[in-house]
Amino acid sequence: MKRKLKTDEYCPEYAAKLVAWFKNAPLYHTEMHTVYSKKSDKCEEVAEKVPAPCPTFVRFADEIGVAVGSLARWREKYPEFAEAYLKAELYQEEWLMNAAGLGFYNSSMSISALKANHGWVEKSDVKNKADDELKQVLVRFVKTEGNRLQQADRADENEGGDDEEGYRADSGSVCAVDDEKIQD
Repeated sequence: MKRKLKTDEYCPEYAAKLVAWFKNAPLYHTEMHTVYSKKSDKCEEVAEKVPAPCPTFVRFADEIGVAVGSLARWREKYPEFAEAYLKAELYQEEWLMNAAGLGFYNSSMSISALKANHGWVEKSDVKNKADDELKQVLVRFVKTEGNRLQQADRADENEGGDDEEGYRADSGSVCAVDDEKIQD
């Protein structure tokens, strides 16, 4: 039976143990089964690959006999453990990709775990880069003497849609364009 450690009792070798535990986590283990073969009319031993449990920080904490909260406190207090924790997360990410790629785990579940725990996003989830550069453009129309005559002629042809001075609101020359970034 393992001795339970105090939650704040840290040993420097835990950093190396953490990395090794995630790095060396098996994807599967082999189980032998006896099966009857109709062809040979004999029982045969068959090896079957069975998925191994996903390496997690909860399992590691249990392995060394501490509460999982201790790992978080050690990350904050000991830089070497924080670095080891980051490496362990990368090995866990790789493990999930390999386990799903080899068909040991459901790919949808693996993708969900990678999104939730490793920051993965689908392209449709990524904010469009062009959204950061959207600008609001204000276009002002000016009434010039030349425009006034042209617009008055058009207004006579269209009969309606004019403002009180006989100018159409949707015609004129561009005087200025003011660019300003749209606020999020």
